[in-house]
Amino acid sequence: MNDISNGGTMLVPVDAPMGYYADSERPSLPMVEQVLTAVLNHRNSVLGSLVGCLLLGLLATFLATPQYTSTARIEILPDSPVATSVEGQRDRALINELSFYNTQYSLLKSRSLAERVVRAGNLTADKDFIAAFKLDNPEAGMSSAERGNLANEAADALLDELSVSPLRTSSLVDISISTPSPRLSAKIADLWVSQFLQASIDRRFAATSDAREYLETRLGTLRQNLESSERALINYATKKGIVTITSQTDINGKTQSQTLIASDIAQIGKALTEARQQRIAAEADLSNTLTGTAQLNAQTIGNLRQRRAEAEAELARLRTTFEDDYPAVVSARALVATLDRSIVAETSRSTQGNQQAYNAAVKRERELQSALQNLTVKYNTQQRESIQMAILQREVDSNRQLYEGLLQRYKEIGVAGVGTNNISVVDRAKVPDKPSSPSLIFNVALALLAGIGLAAAIIFILEKLDSSIRDPQDVTLQFGLPLLGTIPEILDQPVAEAVVDKKSVIYEAYFSLMTNLTFLTPHGAPRTIMVTSSRPKEGKSNSSLCLATVLAATGKTVVMVDADVRNPSLNRYLDIPNARGLSHYLSGDDDIDGMISVLPTYGFSIITAGKTPPNAAELLGSDRLDTLIETLLKRFDHVLVDSPPVLGLADAPLIARRVEGVLFTIEANSTKTRTIATSLARLRMSGAKLFGAIVTKVGAKNQAYGYGYGYGYGFSYGDSDKVKK
Repeated sequence: MNDISNGGTMLVPVDAPMGYYADSERPSLPMVEQVLTAVLNHRNSVLGSLVGCLLLGLLATFLATPQYTSTARIEILPDSPVATSVEGQRDRALINELSFYNTQYSLLKSRSLAERVVRAGNLTADKDFIAAFKLDNPEAGMSSAERGNLANEAADALLDELSVSPLRTSSLVDISISTPSPRLSAKIADLWVSQFLQASIDRRFAATSDAREYLETRLGTLRQNLESSERALINYATKKGIVTITSQTDINGKTQSQTLIASDIAQIGKALTEARQQRIAAEADLSNTLTGTAQLNAQTIGNLRQRRAEAEAELARLRTTFEDDYPAVVSARALVATLDRSIVAETSRSTQGNQQAYNAAVKRERELQSALQNLTVKYNTQQRESIQMAILQREVDSNRQLYEGLLQRYKEIGVAGVGTNNISVVDRAKVPDKPSSPSLIFNVALALLAGIGLAAAIIFILEKLDSSIRDPQDVTLQFGLPLLGTIPEILDQPVAEAVVDKKSVIYEAYFSLMTNLTFLTPHGAPRTIMVTSSRPKEGKSNSSLCLATVLAATGKTVVMVDADVRNPSLNRYLDIPNARGLSHYLSGDDDIDGMISVLPTYGFSIITAGKTPPNAAELLGSDRLDTLIETLLKRFDHVLVDSPPVLGLADAPLIARRVEGVLFTIEANSTKTRTIATSLARLRMSGAKLFGAIVTKVGAKNQAYGYGYGYGYGFSYGDSDKVKK
């Protein structure tokens, strides 16, 4: 059977396997639409999260103590400005600036600087400071240890309120202090930058006070050592006859030298390599000549062979006509012999030329090899003698490095001096006129962001936990079950009343379901149908009632059997007595006519469930149920059986084997997929034939998937106010 789209539903083959439709065949929702749909479905949680976080933000803002921030700005240069520079440029030392600035930022936030600020400003005796940071008031009888603890607490409090902010792409740094007092903030900020500047000067002075005098003494000693080592190196090289051609110093300060003998060895080695290649080439040419390959490549020999081939061909042609003593044959044979002698002579001449070239190449190779051996002997001797020279050279290199390093340091100290400083104050701290925190706008924005994040987390968790059917097409995708109908949710009237109105959305939905049923079997709509669901209150009984009404409206005779003998519901929906019904017939009462009630309002007949029996499963499993269905089929065109739910009971599988097929009812947005899968597995194990599924109570949550109310639902052009929005 082909797929049929009719009234918002889709038919697939009844025996379609699980996953009949691939995900690529199903139109998926855009990501933005999925997110908006999830937000709308959980809008109460979203609003609650936003309002709650906003209230917490406002409460924190109004309860927080106002803080006043004062900022001072300083400039930190990698090295001190040069006072003698005509153009005002600064001589920068070769240091790692990134490491330097990170060190300065760490010094600005160091505990030692905080303790220095506390001592310089005598903050432990400042009442405003004590009150602002809620410290213990100092007493006259406090011991030195107690005063030290108080100073430590004050330093910790300052570090907590300190903020060091470097300005990008500049040498400027902002130092900010926040306290409840505007004047106190400005005072501490100024103290902080002034003490940092003074601490830097103290460190520089302590590090360089004796450096100049020490370096002058050391430079004199190193200069004498360098001169002595260089003199010893030159004398040794002259004595041993070691001639150095080139000398260069690497990045590590080591001197690499090349002697005259090493240069000669390199040149002769290169010439020997070329001579060896020439000898190998001459040997290859000689070998090729001996095997007959070279002469084939020579132009002269090639021409002679071509002429001989032509003469041989002419001789063969003449022999086919004349005898061997014929003059023309004799002449042709003589020509072939002459050409053979010429080829042999040319080959011999080529071989002699190759032999001479080979002999010359061998002679040159031997001469160069002998010269290389002689130089190698001299080089090895010189190498043994150069061990001491290398020791002397290393001593020269070491002395030179020490001398040049100290000389550079001596120059740096002479240029930078000790009395200058590379840190300067750009802006002094000012008394702030308004609090810097709390900021109402910032806190509200932060609270809204937190609310959005919390709402997103809640929506994500709820979406992951919700495994119900939202898109009715998932019935086919997940369970391999054809989707026969989608039923909208109505709120203003009972379904039993709404289905009587042929203009209602409910009637249109079930009429579409009935139309799809006509394609299931060759004889049209199945004559015996069982309607069931996974659990109670999924719209199973309403679907049975409405389907029977729609079938009866087409002129068919329909009888509905309420097989839910444990919990009858149709008699309550229809407001009819339940004195005698199915349970009585299954117990042995054969008065079927007395059990059938005609419903003129709906156009069909019904057999109610009857009294609740103590052994419902035994009654439904008896052969009398088959007899009842066969008897009803003789009097009615269609028999609809309203079955109990599948889970927890054995009734539905027992009934399913006695009808043509089963319509499985699923409540949208409620029934879990695991529950549905378990129910379908039980029905399939019982041998029931599943016609398809009906998705009921489709409401506003399903609009994003193409199922909603009004025209968008696909069943009605009006009366949208009767459908849940």
